Amino acid sequence: MIYLVNPSHLSFGVGVITPRWLFVLAGATPPVYGRPHIVDETLEPFAVDAVQAGDIVGIGIHTGNALRGYDIGKRANARGARVVFGGIHATLFPDEAHQLGGAHAVVRGDGDVIWPLVLEHATHGALQRTYEGGRVDADRFVPARWELLPENRYMWGSVQTVRGCPKHCSFCSVWRTDGQKPRQRAVDKVVAEIIELRRRGFRFVALADDNFYPVTLADLAMAERQRNPARLEQLRALRGERFELMARLAELPSDMVFFTQITMEAAEDEAFLDAMRGAKIKGALVGVEAVTPEGLKDVYKNFNDAGEALVERLRKFRDHGVHVLGSLSSGCRAIVPRPSRRRRMSPSAPGSPSRNS
Repeated sequence: MIYLVNPSHLSFGVGVITPRWLFVLAGATPPVYGRPHIVDETLEPFAVDAVQAGDIVGIGIHTGNALRGYDIGKRANARGARVVFGGIHATLFPDEAHQLGGAHAVVRGDGDVIWPLVLEHATHGALQRTYEGGRVDADRFVPARWELLPENRYMWGSVQTVRGCPKHCSFCSVWRTDGQKPRQRAVDKVVAEIIELRRRGFRFVALADDNFYPVTLADLAMAERQRNPARLEQLRALRGERFELMARLAELPSDMVFFTQITMEAAEDEAFLDAMRGAKIKGALVGVEAVTPEGLKDVYKNFNDAGEALVERLRKFRDHGVHVLGSLSSGCRAIVPRPSRRRRMSPSAPGSPSRNS
């Protein structure tokens, strides 16, 4: 038996967003191994006592659920299972999973392509200590096996359209784990997954991207200044695919709602914001991080604005029908300057900066 486990200290019986990685790894599991058993502990606890010797237990962790994952790993190991860790935290700290989680192997990076090899090695008792999944090209991304979803247990579906982010914000793991080169999936494959989720009853879908806006106007301008036609052509192609995707989303049923995450620079690109509105992308997690120039410099986000300019950028999203969930770094104590009386913004307005630390 193959178990794929998303650890959680608390189980609520219902989840907000589908944990996409579980169903992608299920899709990457060759049919010869049978149907993998998916366990999302946000729904219900993992019955580790059901694990038997020879089973394979794959555990994906981020920092917030790593300790629970380590507990599961040690207990599964003690029952004779082969324990494999992956995910952001294991990618950054592979030795920790061995020391604290009873891991037989750790997969660093993407699991789409390497997972079948890991299963083969586990089956033959030849697991390596570490596997480098790397950063696979977008045409090798594995689609999720949504037919394995339990019915009526999640509020939002999730589809990934791009991995990686060209930024290098100091607090963020994305550029270290997924890289700074955006790897953008083909539009047809993205839309096909969304349609499948719609047929399974999902009206709300999270576009689970590292950065939905991988090409900025500033990027295009720099390529032109550098007189780099190859780079400019590449950036224009990526940008064109974004607009193609949003045009296709606009054709989907009008009651669908999409949410994503994006950098503040999109506020300068009104054509892009208009396309988002047409595509029914109603909201976005926007990295504010800090509200002073000094704070932005400390986290390597000089491309953001502060003060009144920050307020104007947030308003721009709202004016184009995109509601902002603002993300600020922990420990930020600066206060957003009050807008002028002429254009005062209510603290509860959709475009208001909010703390999400």
